[in-house]
Amino acid sequence: MAARRSQQTAGNGLGRYVSARKARGKQQGSQVMQPPLTPMIDVVFQLLLFFLLACTFRIDEGLIPANLPDLSGYTKPTAWVEPIQINVHAHPDPKVLDRAEFRIEGTTLKFDDAAGLYGYLVQFAENENPEKVPVVIKPMGKVRWEHVVNPFNQALVAGYKRIGLAASGS
Repeated sequence: MAARRSQQTAGNGLGRYVSARKARGKQQGSQVMQPPLTPMIDVVFQLLLFFLLACTFRIDEGLIPANLPDLSGYTKPTAWVEPIQINVHAHPDPKVLDRAEFRIEGTTLKFDDAAGLYGYLVQFAENENPEKVPVVIKPMGKVRWEHVVNPFNQALVAGYKRIGLAASGS
């Protein structure tokens, strides 16, 4: 039936085929105009691609990564270990720059050279685990940098792992 409707006769009496869409459009009596969608879709995709490539995405501000405590159970706290504090003093004579004095805080021990300090650190390590005992080096007054590095190196050679520098004292 639709095929018969889509058949029209031309002026010479021969029938020609007209698609159902055209036949419907002619029956409604108004011509529906549709804009071409393909170029519009192309422009939309180009804009989408432009903004994806041109924009930079940042991590949200205010987020601080943190490690939460283990909730598996109670753990026994580690015992506090008193650190060995080495005070480095300049030589009393300001003209002597190549010597310094090393004093162990809390004791009356004084060492004029790094070798004596090394002997004390090795002897102390025999009683305590040197990997757990912190060593703090504190320069007192105006001390040359090499005199601060010497006790650091001696503690490192003696097997201590937790070595730090304190702010200069007066």
